Amino acid sequence: MQKASSTVRDVARRLPARRPSSVRRTTDIQVVPESAWDGDLEVRGSARDARVDGRGTLTASETTRLHLTLDNRSVVTGLAAGLPGAVADALVGSAAAGGFRARLRALPEGSLDPDSPAAALLDDLPTVRLIAGYGRLIEMGPQPGRPAAPLPGICTGWAPGGTADRRAQAGERLLGQAPAAPPFRSLLDHPDDFHPADFHPADSHAADFHAADLRPETPPERSSMRRRRILEVARHGGDLDIYQYFRDSHLDAAGREGSLHEYELHAVATQGSLTLSALSVRPRALPFPECPLAAAEVGVLLGTSLYDIEDSVRARLSGTRGCTHLSDVLRFLRFAGPLADRLM
Repeated sequence: MQKASSTVRDVARRLPARRPSSVRRTTDIQVVPESAWDGDLEVRGSARDARVDGRGTLTASETTRLHLTLDNRSVVTGLAAGLPGAVADALVGSAAAGGFRARLRALPEGSLDPDSPAAALLDDLPTVRLIAGYGRLIEMGPQPGRPAAPLPGICTGWAPGGTADRRAQAGERLLGQAPAAPPFRSLLDHPDDFHPADFHPADSHAADFHAADLRPETPPERSSMRRRRILEVARHGGDLDIYQYFRDSHLDAAGREGSLHEYELHAVATQGSLTLSALSVRPRALPFPECPLAAAEVGVLLGTSLYDIEDSVRARLSGTRGCTHLSDVLRFLRFAGPLADRLM
């Protein structure tokens, strides 16, 4: 493994514009503590799939919103979403933790499209408590008698003997101020490049979305965490050209937003088999000097089919060879194939 360098603070200032003949999925999840980060959490999510034809005309094909609450054991205690009754009934009272994704896959056939924007939002729920944990580390610092951090060895950033582990053992504050995150809308080439924060799923026509996207983004709530993703797929000859952007940010009590985990990914996969022939990851912002080392390991996934990407990431990039957030980025590539099916 390579040697650790300095902490990455190269936050993105501009993101690629939509390409003609492409399809893009955008997701936005906000996590707000009801009183404390280790207590009950409110989760607000939204997602949209939108296609751009060869003339550059955008059409939103599917949208969804999600609003739920989790207790301090990550059990879903309330849910408001445009989900079938069978899905909502199965989620309320269950823990969004280990085994949650398996339970989603075991839902009755036809109740939840596993490739849908709704499924993408639900797929992120098991990570909410991890996201909240970083909010606690930033705002509260170490507390006597309580675990200061995830278990050593869970990922590259928390490798035994690494920066985070040494700080935790010494009882020091683990995280300082994250690099300032530019207002998200300022990163976009055009407002249509990401869905508006206040859209409604009923607004399913392209004209409605265009008008909505021109409205400014709703300000995020103070003392919150936010996860935004962009996954875009375009055809390039006989291949699929894939781009992904990922940002986990923290908004403090003063309203300052800092980029805590931020990645850009580029990949090429063959049509049909979805075999990865090229894959590169650029860390943009990460909390510890060891964190970027995981990005150098992604080459082990070349030759993998995106149909098997989740199992491959678990098998080849677990523990200190990987990064929990980068693994989430790589796992999300499973949606590239279904998005490619919508290309014109």
